[in-house]
Amino acid sequence: MPDLNLAKEDIRGFAGLINNVVAPLNENIKFKEKFTNKSFKILLNAVNLNYAASIILDHGILYVKSIPNKPKENLSKKSLNWDGFIEMDSQIFLAIAMKRISLIGVAMKWLTRKIKMRGILKLLNLLKMFNFLTKSNS
Repeated sequence: MPDLNLAKEDIRGFAGLINNVVAPLNENIKFKEKFTNKSFKILLNAVNLNYAASIILDHGILYVKSIPNKPKENLSKKSLNWDGFIEMDSQIFLAIAMKRISLIGVAMKWLTRKIKMRGILKLLNLLKMFNFLTKSNS
């Protein structure tokens, strides 16, 4: 279970951007109902930036934590205990967020090793979470 002090912690760089994107989900009633019984941790790393973002879902409540991504050992599964991992350039993250890259485009970048993913089944939960951002709260 995440520490409740995460909300007060200074969220830096890329993690701050991710926090601003996912924060509205904590007020979404439908989101909370769907994810009440789920808990997982997903690590998003933009390789050209200094901080990675750890998205923690704990029974319907989202937290984002910033983690320095250098040295590379800071992001290991053993040290952070993440369930899913995505690593790519920040420009690709931005293109995905702006829907300029389709799912097929993401798959092509994965095949060419521009995107690295681990725990793909848990990452599908991330896609489901992001779908709530485009739906209305009512």
